[in-house]
Amino acid sequence: MFIGVYRRIMFIKIKVLSFYWRFLFNKFGEGSKVFGNIKVYNPENVFLGKKSTLNHGVLLNARDKIIIGNDVHISPYVIVNTSGLDYSQIGSNRNHVKKEIIIKDGVWIGSNAIINPGVVIGENSVIGAGAVVTRDVPSNSVSVGVPAEVKKKIIN
Repeated sequence: MFIGVYRRIMFIKIKVLSFYWRFLFNKFGEGSKVFGNIKVYNPENVFLGKKSTLNHGVLLNARDKIIIGNDVHISPYVIVNTSGLDYSQIGSNRNHVKKEIIIKDGVWIGSNAIINPGVVIGENSVIGAGAVVTRDVPSNSVSVGVPAEVKKKIIN
């Protein structure tokens, strides 16, 4: 009995959170869901495709656009960060820079991964847990490590 009540409460929580973010994001695709508490800076810069999921603890720092495709699954505690410092300057002269991030259809991002500014993650790719993505990821590939490197291609 307790499990049934717990499942009902979780179902309602998911519905409420998804409803809440639907009005704050620039786009919130049909069938997409938010599982748990997430933190979003500048939600008006977030575009979420259809049937995508954002899990508990996800941080979206959207100083620039974050475009998330259809059927994308972002695991717990992933950081998607569109801003950073311009390291070509010295000391306190460093300015903040911002670059959009594009996560294409069918991508899965493992827990605790970090997606850095200006990155494009290709269709049907997998980003391993804890990976730090510093450059574009090709479609149909598995990337892992710090910094993330393509370890294998996914064959369809």
